[in-house]
Amino acid sequence: MRFSNREIRRMMKKAGIVFEEVKDVSRVDIVLNDGTILRIIDPVVAKMKVSGQVTYQITGKEEIVEEEETAVEITEEDIKIVMEQAGVDRDLAIKALEMTGGDIAEAIMVLKEANF
Repeated sequence: MRFSNREIRRMMKKAGIVFEEVKDVSRVDIVLNDGTILRIIDPVVAKMKVSGQVTYQITGKEEIVEEEETAVEITEEDIKIVMEQAGVDRDLAIKALEMTGGDIAEAIMVLKEANF
C-alpha cells in the first residue's frame, strides 16, 4: 500500500509530528572529538519535532576536513580590552577571542556569563 505525500503529511500532523525544511543552509559541519570535521556541502536540511524532541535530517555531499580553518587575527590590543573588561587573565581572554572569531564584545559577554 502506497501513500501520497499529502496523506503522509496528514498522518504526521495527526500524530503530532511537525516537519519543515530549513531554508538557505549553505553547509553543515559536524565536529568530531578528534577535531575532524564532517562537512556537508549544499545540504538539504529537514527539521522534525516529535513530542518535544527535535531531529534533523541532512542530505548532501560529504567532505572530510582534517582541521578547522582558522584565520582569525587577534591583536594585543584586543586581548588587553577583553582582559580588562571581563576581569580575566591573558589565556582566558585569548581562548574567548578564538572561540568568538575575534569578536571582542562577544568574547567579553561569554566570559561575563561564565562568571570568570
